[in-house]
Amino acid sequence: MKMKRVLILFCVAGFVGWCLSGCDPIQSHSEIPEIGFKSLVFEDRIDTMGILTKKAPILTFSFIDGDGDLGRSPEDVDRVSRIHYTWYQKLPDGTYVQHQFPDGTITISPEIPYDEVMNKEGANNKTLKGTIEIVLIKPTNTQGVDIMRVEFFIVDRASNQSNVEYTPDFSILNPPEEPLLKTKAAK
Repeated sequence: MKMKRVLILFCVAGFVGWCLSGCDPIQSHSEIPEIGFKSLVFEDRIDTMGILTKKAPILTFSFIDGDGDLGRSPEDVDRVSRIHYTWYQKLPDGTYVQHQFPDGTITISPEIPYDEVMNKEGANNKTLKGTIEIVLIKPTNTQGVDIMRVEFFIVDRASNQSNVEYTPDFSILNPPEEPLLKTKAAK
């Protein structure tokens, strides 16, 4: 009788193990957000004021945040999640310098819209992941430098900064017709 119980327990344990081996493991992600460059496209866009912007730069990137505190929460209006981006001009010697807008601004930091992230995968859990598309403010005074790239990162409501990503180099005076996609380019 004792042997029969051991055999039954062994079979039950084996069956449970077999069932669990087919399940996806629960993944936990860091509370520090992670981002990844996906694409940069230049297309005509009409803004919220009804003004047409020719060849507006549109950045798309993926994100994952383990504690789900991206965007400006309606309940938490004092802490804001932002994307920070800086345009870099490539000099003839191959080095990069930060582009400065006429008002002295170097880094632009718009809010990440709460609705933009809350409709993403995992919105009912703590971990959020998905993609964000943002229209960038285009440089106006490039001082004769044509080749540029964009550096960007995000900061969540707890002030955790993501990794830094870069777009590939591109011509700002003659933007590419096709989307720029992620490459293995050096930073």
